[in-house]
Amino acid sequence: MSVWSMAARSLSRRRLRTGLTVSGIVVGISMMFILLSLVSGMESQARSMVRALGGADITVTNSTMFRDRMGVGGGGFFGALPRLSTLSESLVDVISSIPGVYVASPQFSFSGSIGGRRVTIYGVEPSSYETVTGGLNVIEGRFISSSGEIVLGKALMDLLDLTLGETITLSGDQESGGRVFKIVGVFESGIAFQEYAAYITLKDAQALTGEYGLVTQILVKCEDPSLASDVANLISSTVEGVRTTIPTATLQQATQMLNTLTLFFATIGLVALAAGSFGVVNTMIMSVTERTREIGILKAIGAKNSTIMKMFLAESLLIGLIGGCVGVLVGGILAYAFPLLTSGLFSFGVTPPGIGGSRLGGRTLTNVMLARPSIAPTNIAVCLSLGALVGVLAGLYPAWRASRMKPVEALRHV
Repeated sequence: MSVWSMAARSLSRRRLRTGLTVSGIVVGISMMFILLSLVSGMESQARSMVRALGGADITVTNSTMFRDRMGVGGGGFFGALPRLSTLSESLVDVISSIPGVYVASPQFSFSGSIGGRRVTIYGVEPSSYETVTGGLNVIEGRFISSSGEIVLGKALMDLLDLTLGETITLSGDQESGGRVFKIVGVFESGIAFQEYAAYITLKDAQALTGEYGLVTQILVKCEDPSLASDVANLISSTVEGVRTTIPTATLQQATQMLNTLTLFFATIGLVALAAGSFGVVNTMIMSVTERTREIGILKAIGAKNSTIMKMFLAESLLIGLIGGCVGVLVGGILAYAFPLLTSGLFSFGVTPPGIGGSRLGGRTLTNVMLARPSIAPTNIAVCLSLGALVGVLAGLYPAWRASRMKPVEALRHV
């Protein structure tokens, strides 16, 4: 009979004790798996949000950021945002001539109104915008190419019950009557609240706001993305009164924070696993004590010390593996349930632009989850390995103790 079959038979004979011992490992593994899955989800969502903000290597804005503190719209998630400060459109040519800059694209962001609802509008130059950012993820129709065309986010299309090819009236700050635009495309970002926006040409945006010759951001694509930091410093030193932002740097800061959270959460999980390992040690010592006579008989018929040690190590390893597998399964289920049960901590409600709480009885339309879990194969492998490792380490001393027993003394045990 192999050591594995003997170990399995021994565990099955004491099912209640084995179950209680395994539960200690399950608690530690499931806790660690939940925390690691949440951190992986947060990191993935942070990357998605940075990518959704635009594929530009550098974003140039006015150093003062905002012109006033009053919002431009009535209610909603974006309706209370201050008005962005502007830059001269002529700076696009200046920045384009700076060494290391591949192309620069102007953008004008403002709060507009469609059907009485406030939405975020982006005015862009189609050709340069697509070169800098790689373009929007247009799932229906196409991107704008000329004046009078508009591309809306999927969430906004669904909210306003619009269809591709339909015409809408878009109003800005200066033109209360608004202008008519044709919907030529629908984009999707994967993040719901970012889809409550629309894209029109830069000239249309300037005409709607009366801000002729002005932009709110300049998106920059570098010849070598790895030198974005150097190019950003060169832009800041060349052009006065501007602020440069590097999305990748923001992502790096978020990643560092998440790495710290991972270390913190992993420590909590390891403490729980350490507590569970004491249960394994206790179970194995009891098993050795109860099977002293069995050990003596095995040694008397020729079993080596290494065989006895392998038998008990196999038993503790099985406990660790079972605990690891069950822990990953339980942790995977709880990882998705935990954010829902603690929605106040891990998500926030988003009211689409222009939809005040009073219009919907205080109800928000979109729930943005900040900690959507991600079940990564790496996390599964780590948790299973930790379960097995804890089982083996906890069984080392009991196995060594069993292997060192003398046959004569063991046979005397009753």
